[in-house]
Amino acid sequence: MSSSPEPLPEEAAKTSVPRRSIIGWPAAVCVIALALVGLGGFVFKTCQHEPAKIVEAVSKAIQPQITVNTIIQTSLDRLRDESKLVVYTADIAVMVTKYSEKKVVYGKLDLGTTTVRVRAAGNKAQIIVPLKTLAAGDFRYNETDRRLIVTVPAPRVDEELVEVQTDPDYYEVQTDVGWARLNKFSGDFLRDQARRDLRPAVILEASQPRILDLAKKSAQEKIAALLEASLKSIEPNATVTVRFKE
Repeated sequence: MSSSPEPLPEEAAKTSVPRRSIIGWPAAVCVIALALVGLGGFVFKTCQHEPAKIVEAVSKAIQPQITVNTIIQTSLDRLRDESKLVVYTADIAVMVTKYSEKKVVYGKLDLGTTTVRVRAAGNKAQIIVPLKTLAAGDFRYNETDRRLIVTVPAPRVDEELVEVQTDPDYYEVQTDVGWARLNKFSGDFLRDQARRDLRPAVILEASQPRILDLAKKSAQEKIAALLEASLKSIEPNATVTVRFKE
């Protein structure tokens, strides 16, 4: 009885497949698939937050400008509401002097000169800062210092708010009548003129630099306090510097 020939070593290698190789490939594919799923999840999770980050970045970029515009507009509206702000009330004392001379006989005979001096104390003049013409260009906000700089018109006397004293107790009247004149005529006439000139004299005195300097200091304090109060809700640490136009 003859036996079948044994397969050659090369043929045996071709027909036999190791068991370990058959099991290893599916496992490797699974590992790679899991890795891809994990990577995809990470990428998705990362990208998921990008829109929020972009919005946040844009918001931070434009927020300072929004704040600046809001501060300026709020300040502008607040001051315009005042129209004109009374920053100082001056107590004014003035003296008005009037003269009257009279000559007759073609100017050859001098009847004398009557002089009247009226001094009035207790007059009031209000110094204002007009705010109606303010524009956004009059405001500048320094974000680094958190300081709002506002440039306003210089203080001036409000001629509509001048109070001339009417109480006789506040008046001093001195009359020197010319040697040939009558107090009833020249004296009364000049006293009436002096009283009419009290108002312009009060305005002129209240417009002197020494009084306007006091008004400027008061204006800076009042306007700064007014604006800082309205800015608290926008920028609690903001300060205000007030300057005056030439």
